[in-house]
Amino acid sequence: MQIFKNKTNFDFMGKARTFAILSTVAVVVSLAATLLLKPKFGIDFVGGTEIQVKFKDSQATVGNIKSVLKKMGFTGMDVVSFGASETEYLIRLKEVSSIDDTKRSQLKSGFEKNLGKTKLNKFEFSPGGDKLTVNLAAELPIAEVESAAKSAGLDLTGEANDEDAEATEETARRCESSTCTWTFKDMFVYEISLTGVTEQVMSEFRKESWGEGAEKMRSEWVGAKVGEQLRNAGISSILYALVFIMVYIAFRFDLRFAPGAVIALLHDIFITLGIFTLLRIEVTLATVAALLTIVGYSLNDTIVVFDRIRENLAVSREVKLQAVVNRSLNETLSRTIMTSVTTLLAVLVLYTVGWKTSLRDFSFALVVGVIVGTYSSIYVATPAVVWFDRFFSKKEKA
Repeated sequence: MQIFKNKTNFDFMGKARTFAILSTVAVVVSLAATLLLKPKFGIDFVGGTEIQVKFKDSQATVGNIKSVLKKMGFTGMDVVSFGASETEYLIRLKEVSSIDDTKRSQLKSGFEKNLGKTKLNKFEFSPGGDKLTVNLAAELPIAEVESAAKSAGLDLTGEANDEDAEATEETARRCESSTCTWTFKDMFVYEISLTGVTEQVMSEFRKESWGEGAEKMRSEWVGAKVGEQLRNAGISSILYALVFIMVYIAFRFDLRFAPGAVIALLHDIFITLGIFTLLRIEVTLATVAALLTIVGYSLNDTIVVFDRIRENLAVSREVKLQAVVNRSLNETLSRTIMTSVTTLLAVLVLYTVGWKTSLRDFSFALVVGVIVGTYSSIYVATPAVVWFDRFFSKKEKA
């Protein structure tokens, strides 16, 4: 299918220098924003708690919700309208656990004091602060251990774990109320279920007149250490993708083509990340997935152009590379525009439909990526091929 009835003859390479300057400025601005402002990382990468809540009362506004969270002592928070309902919100807290290091030390002292003469060998909270594991030198009734925990100021769930109770015959694990116990290397282990951040927040909401019947749709938390590992893994995945792409193009086409493709992909990634940073849009695992999708899309477009350049070089050996590149771009222009427009329409629909869902930021990254990727295939990747050809030719003559 052809968009243009007549064969086009645009001088793409004649304007390459102008667009190279524009691309350089865009990349520099994006890098400066990323390094100075820093991306707004989501809980996937920095850790925190995310709760999706649906209220029944229209009085449940962002202001009222933040007021309750501030009373609870939370400082880093983000509350946004979410989902189809006007009273459904996504709450992000930087806290994973409401028990900080100072409080943990106080709770340990209080708990140990309430145990009397029984020696405490271990006192450890789970990363999410919803479980407490203690190792005692002597066996105590579960009720006595729970009493010591409550007296120390800990908030127990009071709910029995049925799954653990079913496994007691094989694992010698005995559960009562919110606590399970078993023996390990002559020590008596007690695992106490505590009220986590999500349960505490939901409990406070339901105390408000506008929060009665509030429903928790979902909740999740990520520890800071896990978040850092995910962030490093995300960066590594993109770098590995770029390295393998360069190797593939070097073998598939020519060594002179590979750097141009990778430069174009880096151009797309940096600009997309820069836009996310400037607009203060959260960078999450979904964003990394979108960046990898952009890499695949942009590369596909670039390879189509590279393939046409190679075909034209085979039949036009006397023509300068710049003229071959120009002709190849004009010959693939209809295909490039059709692919980009149809892809962009699909992504825009996804962006519109998913405006109040977790797909919003993902689809926005794709919108930016499709536009920037189409541009880079024409004005970044191919001019780079011409430049590297001149560079290698000079080295061969020298």
